[in-house]
Amino acid sequence: MGRVRNSRRRTRKNKEYKKGIDTKRRPRDVDQIQDDIAKEAELGKKMEFEYDEDLPGLGQFYCTQCGRHFGDQSTLDIHTDSKLHKRRLRTLAIEQYTQDEAERAAGKTKEVLPPAHGPRPGSMEEDA
Repeated sequence: MGRVRNSRRRTRKNKEYKKGIDTKRRPRDVDQIQDDIAKEAELGKKMEFEYDEDLPGLGQFYCTQCGRHFGDQSTLDIHTDSKLHKRRLRTLAIEQYTQDEAERAAGKTKEVLPPAHGPRPGSMEEDA
């Protein structure tokens, strides 16, 4: 009996892996979208884009919560009623993950210790 060849399966798996990590059409991350929403709230108006022939609808119909451009206003309105949009809203409702939170999770704490020795006699701190 000869050996079993797995080369075809390995190749297929490798292609699927490559497609999975492809970054050409990668959507915006949740924290980037939360930053955009905060910026919109700060300015008090929606994000505006210049006319761009490469974007759908020349870049004028944009859903900030999903980070997607649409061809016209009716398509954008249909999108806002869709399950995908509502799911994204639930995802965005979660508090934004901060660097301080990441450091606490990694075990890096910012501990404030009292001074090892008291103030020196005759130092400037006592006179003030």
